[in-house]
Amino acid sequence: MSSRLRLWNNPAPGELGSGVMEFLQILAGPTCIIIPGVDATRCRFVVTLLHGNEPSGAIALHRWLTGQRSVPAVDIYCVVMNIDAALREPLFSYRQLPDERDLNRCFRQPFDDEPGALAKSLLDLIHRTQPEALIDIHNTSGVGPSFGVAVYYDQKHDALVSFFTERLVVTDLRLGALMELSEQDVPTVTIECGGAQQEASHLAAYEGLSRYVASKDLFSPAHTAWPIDVLHNPVRLELDDGLNIVYAEEPVAGADLCLRVDIEHFNFGDATPETALGWVSETGWQGIRVVNSRGENLRDEFLRREAGRLYPAVCLKLFMITANPRIALSDCLFYAVKRNGSSPA
Repeated sequence: MSSRLRLWNNPAPGELGSGVMEFLQILAGPTCIIIPGVDATRCRFVVTLLHGNEPSGAIALHRWLTGQRSVPAVDIYCVVMNIDAALREPLFSYRQLPDERDLNRCFRQPFDDEPGALAKSLLDLIHRTQPEALIDIHNTSGVGPSFGVAVYYDQKHDALVSFFTERLVVTDLRLGALMELSEQDVPTVTIECGGAQQEASHLAAYEGLSRYVASKDLFSPAHTAWPIDVLHNPVRLELDDGLNIVYAEEPVAGADLCLRVDIEHFNFGDATPETALGWVSETGWQGIRVVNSRGENLRDEFLRREAGRLYPAVCLKLFMITANPRIALSDCLFYAVKRNGSSPA
């Protein structure tokens, strides 16, 4: 991974390749493409491919850059980050390269490795240019609907999310993600467009991006096409190192945690105390953590184990559920809030 962000000013559409893979091969490394707007005194950022297995943002960006676009309202800084991971075979399979840190956990000190230095180079560019907003486009780790994530809930963040989706999660978790720039007065939201293999995700990213770059006034409530459903302060379900997880229709011998094979269907759905999420061994149960922003383990407040099965302890809304065991173990299995959206204790 290169630790430097290359700047490319106003390339012609014909210079950017005929598809997203050719586009990424032409870029070759982390790149910021600058597209001049009608008002050159203002700028906005769109960031894609912080995770190499989440292609919707890059697909949408390439489509916009090479299409019959009108001049954007302001200067647009189009940042494509983890190209090395995206191009590693099999394509769009690696969140980050083996033995490298998750790039979207590197936007706070230390910046002493290549992912950290790359994150720092983007932060430096943002601080120099003082954008009025930043959108960071992702895919969810599993199949599910689109939603936005922000660290603040106010009219500006609500407006930014509404260009893309009608759902917003406001989180007090701090992981070193790019969206935490909102704490430095750059309104920033993450957009989770849905599953990486869903055409609807690519379309949601493109349509939202097109609205975002064209809007003369980002923060006017007039552009809101739908009411925003807001969930506050999720918790993360994590599994201790050294344990294993499988996905199956029945218990699997030797598995510490076995989640039901259709678990992704609960993304943004309700799970009641009668909803069996899977099966868990005693060792697995002891290794489950349900973590809030203070690092407290609220497992018994959110989950229960009965006769070897795993159930919600209360009515929950689940999201960011993954059926990829590698991601489940290296990041988390899913996020949850109590169904009424109230914060955990």
